Formats: sequence, C-alpha cells, structure tokens
Amino acid sequence: MRRDDILLLSLGTTIGLRAGDEALADLLRQAGASVELVRVRIGAAGALRRAYPVTDLVEAAAARRALSIALRRSKPRAVIFSSITSSLLARRPRVPYAVRLDAPSRLNRPGARNALQHALEIRRLRDARLVLPFSEAAANALPARSAPAVVLPQPIVPAESQPAERDRLAVAYTPDPKAKGLDVVVAAWAQAGLGGSRLEIFGIEPDRGRRHLARHGLPEPAGLLWRGRVQAAEFRATLRRAHVFLTGARWEDFGFAQLEALADGALLVCGATGGAFEALSHARELAPSLCTDDLRPESIAGALRRAFEMPDAETARYRREAARRMAAYRPEAIGALIAERVLPILLGDS
Repeated sequence: MRRDDILLLSLGTTIGLRAGDEALADLLRQAGASVELVRVRIGAAGALRRAYPVTDLVEAAAARRALSIALRRSKPRAVIFSSITSSLLARRPRVPYAVRLDAPSRLNRPGARNALQHALEIRRLRDARLVLPFSEAAANALPARSAPAVVLPQPIVPAESQPAERDRLAVAYTPDPKAKGLDVVVAAWAQAGLGGSRLEIFGIEPDRGRRHLARHGLPEPAGLLWRGRVQAAEFRATLRRAHVFLTGARWEDFGFAQLEALADGALLVCGATGGAFEALSHARELAPSLCTDDLRPESIAGALRRAFEMPDAETARYRREAARRMAAYRPEAIGALIAERVLPILLGDS
C-alpha cells in the first residue's frame, strides 16, 4: 500500500486546470512532500454534461469513484481536492483535507437551481483543514465558517527575455466562445480599425469560432488569424511578440492567460469581466485607460486604440511594473507559501 504524504485528486476538466494540478504536485514535492496525483475519468456519463447543475453532479460522482479507488490502494497523510466540484460528493476522508478552488460555487453558480451545490460546498469547506483559493477575490467570496484560507495562485513561469521590438499584434484566448466573449473581442477589433495590425485568436478551432460569429451576425474582420489549440510554449512565445492581450470575457474564475500576458509584457485590454478575475485589478492599476466599465465593443475598441497609441516610455513603465507584480506568481514564491503555510497545517497534528 502506498503511503504518500498527499493524495492530490485532479478533476482537470480543462487543459489549464490539468497543467495547474501538475504544477502544484511539483511544488509540493519540491517543498518536501511525497505526492500521488490521481486523475478523475468522467466516463460515459460525460455525455450528460450539458448544463449546470447536472454537469457538476456528474463530475462530482466521477471524483467520488476515483477517490474511493485511490484510497483502497494508498494511505496518504492528507488529501487535496483540486476543485470544489471534486469534493462535493466524496466521502469525507479519514485524514485532513484541503480544497483548492478558483472560485466558490456560490460565486460562479448563483441561483436557486444550484442550491444543492451551495449546501454541499458549505459542509465541505467547513470540515476542511485548509481552503486554498486561487485569488483574494475567491477567498473573500468563501462561505461563512469556511476553514482557514491560504491564497495559493497558479504559478506562472516568467519570460526568460522579452524582445526590444514587438509586432503590431493583439492576442485573445477564447476556448469557451460565450463565456470568453469571442463575439465581443471580434466586434471590438473590427470597430477599432487598426490597419496594419492583426488579431490572433487561440483556444478555439476556426470552424467553431466562425459558427459563433455567424450566430451573432458578425463577419470575419480583416487581420484576424485563427490559431486554434497550440502547445503552451507556442502560446507564450506569441505573447512575447504581442503588443496587446485583448479580453472581452463575460466571466473569469481566475484568468491565467491574462496573467501570463502580463508576465510576458503584453498590455492588457479588459472589458468589465465578472468573477474572481485576478488580473483585472492589476490591469486597472497599471493603465486605467485600457480597461472599460462595460463590455460594449465600442468601449473596448477605444481602449484597443489607446493601447496601440501608448507612448514608448509609458509602455516601458507598464511592462516594468507588470513584471514586478508578477513576481508574486513565480513558482518559487508559490513554493515558499506551500512550505511555510500549507504543509505545516495540512500535515501537522492540529
């Protein structure tokens, strides 16, 4: 029987969450803990995932099965659930557990139809030894009487170097075209009228993206290039050439791509995104003129034009300050939090 310090249950429903769980496992190991990373397989029931709350319940049931199987062959000192969903239906472990989450369901699953998730969430977060939210906004939205929280962002590896000259390029990432506002992004780009510039859209295949635009009555504007799904290294390399990262998202639970953009020196043009959007406060403080108070394409188009017209000295200051802020997300900074504030509590006797 395995006797690792920590069993990390990874629901991993997106590429970003799977990468985040792998990074967390590596940092736990670097901090001196032995870790078993257990991945959840949804199986045939995945076909039922069409709307909430059914989606959450299907995933929670799969996570319950995965945890039960893992605990038959291993005896960890603690369990970390990689999301609130993965913990909802799980039997309470006989060892201390922590819940890592990008946002509590009471924030991103509002309404009476999600009352069951809210009730289960309250119990799970109350009985945990630690809650590990990605952001201060998520921590502030936790239910009353939740376990103590340690804000533990996803780590971001800083750029090794940045080019002296950048392309007249904007980058967007819209894997979920509705939530990430693909229609807002494209309409804003078209209205900005930035001749000689281009917009590269990642995370969605061209046919699906074009269908979404057609449903919104939007023609494909000049200068748009569909990049689809690419490896993380290729995405980061493009960010280091980009002048702007453009987001018109309606909702962000954390906004990992936007933080990567800041780390890579792209100016962040933001609409009024909802959710525990970690990058939004940074963007507003770095350059308020590049952030809008609404999601109207004409407002975001104006911010886009201002970003491409920003004087060189102001752009350099923006990038220096963004790099300073992103130091808090470096793997070594997150690793120090784990060693000093997470493992002593999670693996301790009290």
